[in-house]
Amino acid sequence: MKHQRGLTIFLTTLLVLGSLVVWWNHRWTVLNHLRVPQTRTATLFLPGTHGAWLSLRSMVTSLDRPGVGTFALTARVSWNGRVTWQQHQAVAANNPLIPVVFKDNTHPQKQARQLATVLTQLHQRYGIDRVNFVGHSSGGTIAYDYLNNDAPAPVRVHRIVMVGADFPERTALRGHYPQLQILNLAGTIGRLANDSEVPVNTVTPLKALVAGHVGGYQFATFNGPVWDTQHSLLHENPALDVKMMRYLYPPS
Repeated sequence: MKHQRGLTIFLTTLLVLGSLVVWWNHRWTVLNHLRVPQTRTATLFLPGTHGAWLSLRSMVTSLDRPGVGTFALTARVSWNGRVTWQQHQAVAANNPLIPVVFKDNTHPQKQARQLATVLTQLHQRYGIDRVNFVGHSSGGTIAYDYLNNDAPAPVRVHRIVMVGADFPERTALRGHYPQLQILNLAGTIGRLANDSEVPVNTVTPLKALVAGHVGGYQFATFNGPVWDTQHSLLHENPALDVKMMRYLYPPS
């Protein structure tokens, strides 16, 4: 009898876990129906504090599988700013997707300077002259600090999507980017005004920082259950991916 009870618990656990896996994978089928123009504009993915390759892995691979974009390159940046490139697929008119992995992943201003090296090499090696940024958490701060760099790379930043990013002690943009469009996204769990880590009122100051310096700015919140809108799960949200890619690659 005791053996049968243990077997029942084991099989029930397997059934529950299997159902969760099926449900989790089914969530991503929405991307199978997403169609966006295919261009040579590369999108660089910038993870937040202590972020590594796994931070944005599922976002990049989930967009690659249905052909919405192409996981073309990975850029790995050492402590001293040396960039190592790993090519996975062709860099062509296929919406190249490029995660950037920083060894020193706790200093956004330093990472922003290193990002300039990444972009310069991306231009020299692969002929990319227009890029987008997707910045999660302090990855958004890296993107913002890059715009305030005194020595930008020879590429044009076309669009930026900030995801759960805040901007502590940042001053207004110094330069003018009339071509730049920014989408600023915040997560809210249920009735909370935050995503468990970043309050909405620390996300919204970006509007004042870029006012009059960029071509367009939009703000939106993603509200829902914790598995969709918690800070570290925002980049595991397929609905957010759809909104992001439609924004980054609008109809021509």
